[in-house]
Amino acid sequence: MGIKNNRRVQTGRKESFVREEISQPSHPGAWFWAAIVIGILIRLHLILFTQGTYDVDIWKQHAIGVRDLGLTGYYHTNSEMNHPPFIGVAISLLPQVTKATGIPFETLLRMPFALLDAGTLLLLLNLLRNKRHRLAAAAFYWLNPLTMILSSYHGNTDSAVAFFLLLCLWLLSKEKLVLAAAAIGLSLWVKLPGIIAIPAFVFFLQGWRKRLLFLAVIGLVGVSTYLPAIIKDAPIVYKNVFGYRGQIIQTTAGIPVWGCSVFIVPFFNGLSPQWQEKLADPITFFLKQSWFISIVLIVLLSWLRRSQKTVEGLGITIAAVYTILYGFSSYWSFQYFAWSIPFWFFTSPVFLLGATLLAGGYIYSLYWFLCGNPWLLGKWDFVGHPYWPPIVIIFRNLSILFFFLSACTFLAVAVYEQIAQLFKGLKYVTHTNS
Repeated sequence: MGIKNNRRVQTGRKESFVREEISQPSHPGAWFWAAIVIGILIRLHLILFTQGTYDVDIWKQHAIGVRDLGLTGYYHTNSEMNHPPFIGVAISLLPQVTKATGIPFETLLRMPFALLDAGTLLLLLNLLRNKRHRLAAAAFYWLNPLTMILSSYHGNTDSAVAFFLLLCLWLLSKEKLVLAAAAIGLSLWVKLPGIIAIPAFVFFLQGWRKRLLFLAVIGLVGVSTYLPAIIKDAPIVYKNVFGYRGQIIQTTAGIPVWGCSVFIVPFFNGLSPQWQEKLADPITFFLKQSWFISIVLIVLLSWLRRSQKTVEGLGITIAAVYTILYGFSSYWSFQYFAWSIPFWFFTSPVFLLGATLLAGGYIYSLYWFLCGNPWLLGKWDFVGHPYWPPIVIIFRNLSILFFFLSACTFLAVAVYEQIAQLFKGLKYVTHTNS
């Protein structure tokens, strides 16, 4: 039994849709439902029986601070409160719910994002409907250690970013432009990193009227929950929320958790004094400005891939966008992987498997080490483990190298395709004139 799918075909400046029949299994098999149940049970274990990372305690502190001091008052007292007003106020209600129900704060904090992860699964199933192995891909996503750990264990809001970005992509596939833009705007109520993907969406759209409408709706929806705080104290909102650029995190022994510095610093230290003097300034500039360099490359890649007008092509662009951030920026934290995992399924199997095995191996092996057991029970003790075992270091180094080389590959391919299109156009013009 086949299902019908609309495929967008661009003809000049206009767009048309071709109806195509796609052979798919009508119903998931028992193995699929078994995978779903296993994923649910693991998530319930993580939500109900584990403590989570330091982020859970940080959010508890934020919740109490916002409750007692008010949002802008707490922004002033704690510069680490870099979350948008809506989510800050929403989570400030959780201590009261805990007191009334007896449900632990860490359970209340993580449950909604595990549910959003289930929504991400449904969206991914729909967007991959023209793929023969979409059920296997969905099961692979649902049982991915990264998705389970970052949505149901870690204790932060980052899984919402992937959900809203994927929701935007799905709505665009249904030609619901305003609702798609509203989805991005809603994501800004919870976390800001969805902004990084906006250039990819903008260049995907045809015509400046659509692009301006898309940006306007994002702005209106996004800013709506910021207005009370902005009216009350705009400078502190800008400083804490919009001015936040991430952190360079390392252990108390100086082991960095991420970034090209793990390769660059040993290389630099092995150079002669003369070469160190020559390279000190450019290397320092690259490491300090890695976030800005990443953003420039992200906008460039989004522009280079502007001719990719299929939903799958846009999904690859978004995966590439976050790959550049992971590959080039040293301002990073563990949960940032959650922003892009669903979009890995639009890329090649090599990238999907490489990213999953390496990043998943890094996060799971590290969290296992920090907790002291494979079920992530007990205290997640980052400060108490200044030195990491070789297996964690190997996974970290391979992950960094993988995302850096993948980012370079995405950029190189995009440049090559752009040049190829340019020469093809010049050849056509020359042939027509002759």
